[in-house]
Amino acid sequence: MTTTAVVTDSTADLPAPIAAADGIRVVPVILVVEGSNYVDDGALSRAAFYQRLPTMRRPPTTASPPLEAFSSVYRLALESGARRVVSIHVSGRLSGIVDIARHAAQPFADRVQVVDSGQVSLGLGFQVLAAARAATEGKRMPEILAAADRVRQRVRTIAMIDDLEYLRRSGRVDWLRSSLSALLRIRLLVELADGVVRRLAQVRSRARAIEALAERARGWGRLEHLGVLHSSAQEEAAALASRLAPMTTDEPLVVDVTTVIGAHVGPHSLGLVGVPANSTSTPAPATPGRVMRQ
Repeated sequence: MTTTAVVTDSTADLPAPIAAADGIRVVPVILVVEGSNYVDDGALSRAAFYQRLPTMRRPPTTASPPLEAFSSVYRLALESGARRVVSIHVSGRLSGIVDIARHAAQPFADRVQVVDSGQVSLGLGFQVLAAARAATEGKRMPEILAAADRVRQRVRTIAMIDDLEYLRRSGRVDWLRSSLSALLRIRLLVELADGVVRRLAQVRSRARAIEALAERARGWGRLEHLGVLHSSAQEEAAALASRLAPMTTDEPLVVDVTTVIGAHVGPHSLGLVGVPANSTSTPAPATPGRVMRQ
């Protein structure tokens, strides 16, 4: 048992075996589908969800976990022997989860430290992994927080949105409302930076959009970690991971994003999350690489 426990939420998109191996506790977010609540714990088939999504009469929505969900995880971690808890969560500009976690942490005083990652999916997940591995090494709280912060400063998250209507309906991207008519028939490339979704490019062809993702990723240089995200686009994601695998010292992680994220980006979207090794790194030579799939 490490002296510091690490907690996150299910938008981190960490596969269960990885979270378990690194001792990471995950608080599930809530997905609301046509009036029914589903806990984001993997019980709802992602493949079935994306198949149903275009035909749903009411768009699915998401809800933050209740305060007690965080309180109980913190309490259990401390009662199990941890002296401190680091709780790292999805960007506060995209969700109220981090605020609820902070309220839940108040009764525990300085024993629980809540962090806004400024990211989502593996942009959050890679920060959580860095914190968990520092904790496993017996690092103190300041060093654990610094390990997550070093990833946060370097992580890059980009995505191709296949159908903009889902993102518009989510209400998470204010600028999309006013320019929807000009964008409906194109694929949109976006970047998540400082907790804000920003437009990178508009591309009409899906093939060109995927190539544009790859080209931007190559500009990141040598990577410590690479994640390929998709919402029911497994084959394209795997192919993209294989192409970019030579850039990273770690195996690329291919993740079918949680339905909580998929409800906002829609089916058939793709994304890349990279953690550059350093600011002066250069791409690795193009040699075959291995790919880790969720």
